[in-house]
Amino acid sequence: MSRKIVIAGAGVSGLTLAERLTASRKDISVTVLESENCPGGLARTFERDGFLFDIGPHRFHTSDSTVREYLLEILGNDYVTISRSSNVYMAGKYRSWPLTMKSVAGLPLPVLFRSFLDLFSRNSKEQLSTFADYVISKYGKNLYNYFFRGYTKKFTGCSAGELHIDWAEAGVNRAVIDKNVDAGDLFSLLKGLLIPRPVSTMFYYPSFGGIQTFCEKQAERIQKNDGRIMYGCRALGVETSNGKVSGVKTADMGVIPADHVYWSAPVSILFPDAGFRFMDTLLCNIALSKEQNNNYQWCYFGQEDILFNRLTVPRNFRTDAVPESADSLIVEITLNNPEQRNDPEILKDRMIDELERVEALSASDIIFMDWRIVSGTYPLYDLEYRNRLSALVLPEGLELTGRCGSFWYNNMDHSIGEALAISSGKAFTKDFWK
Repeated sequence: MSRKIVIAGAGVSGLTLAERLTASRKDISVTVLESENCPGGLARTFERDGFLFDIGPHRFHTSDSTVREYLLEILGNDYVTISRSSNVYMAGKYRSWPLTMKSVAGLPLPVLFRSFLDLFSRNSKEQLSTFADYVISKYGKNLYNYFFRGYTKKFTGCSAGELHIDWAEAGVNRAVIDKNVDAGDLFSLLKGLLIPRPVSTMFYYPSFGGIQTFCEKQAERIQKNDGRIMYGCRALGVETSNGKVSGVKTADMGVIPADHVYWSAPVSILFPDAGFRFMDTLLCNIALSKEQNNNYQWCYFGQEDILFNRLTVPRNFRTDAVPESADSLIVEITLNNPEQRNDPEILKDRMIDELERVEALSASDIIFMDWRIVSGTYPLYDLEYRNRLSALVLPEGLELTGRCGSFWYNNMDHSIGEALAISSGKAFTKDFWK
């Protein structure tokens, strides 16, 4: 009799694991449970009237050859290669990210002068435990106060002193992406500005549809290899017998029998009283009747008086993500207010005013605004999160995987790499936790 494998969550991690297991082993049955009505998880794509909107700026980039080979195997010939163009909005202007000498030179002189003084006053030998400690030790108090403190509060809903140092190790490095860029501290950042190394970060992106196309291709392969994907099936937890997993409890379909469970859904579902917290994101997908002047793929907005955290321009990933001569924006706002969750439209007027203020769009060009709430977009690393993880007692046959399941702030390539390692019985290291 075949062993019954159940995977909770049809995001990139769960689908990669299911696809590899069904492709390589015939002595098991694989069932994937997904609460949404389509695959992708946090890598879903919304379509409306010919406009494609991913959940933020999703694209594939990796320095891992095994992951790259897998990406190209799944995509086949259905991909395009695009270069990176990302910005940060600082001091009222769009500046290249990672920062260049040209973009930094435009900052106010007092900011530059105080940052220069910080080179000689930082103390990196003291004990570091919080995000604030890390940023101040690496970049100085000036840049911390000028950018990181306000952006962190706006993005996470927490002060920088309430977040674990791992939030910096993960978040700062993830934002830079390219390993050729050294932004590990203020000296390295300034050295990179004065003596820049050529950086041309290349991404893979599906040649049709949005990022969800990759996940749909995975799902097709799983089903072709006799795997089963149950959409609209919300996993609630696991059942055990004598300390071993015996099944997965669902909201509408009873208990799905299982000999082994890989859990890539939020770990807070399994352990609701453990204190794990996830951030939720409000998306406003905006269709525009004509092309705007946004020359970036995505841009960060750190100012506390600006509602949104990040804008994404789908046209700059692939021109046919919008109808001919049209344009669009994906606006990301962290949900820290219950009123915003219940009625996102209350933000409409303020958001449009601010988008016009930063010259991201002209209000008269708006065709429609499509509001979406996406839950569990980021694990929130408070000061006790490691203790919570180490205190978990898992029954035999249960493994936590992926961003949400293992409470790991990662990118898609890391989730894929972890799933590939698990499917082949190899160890996988979450590098920023070293």
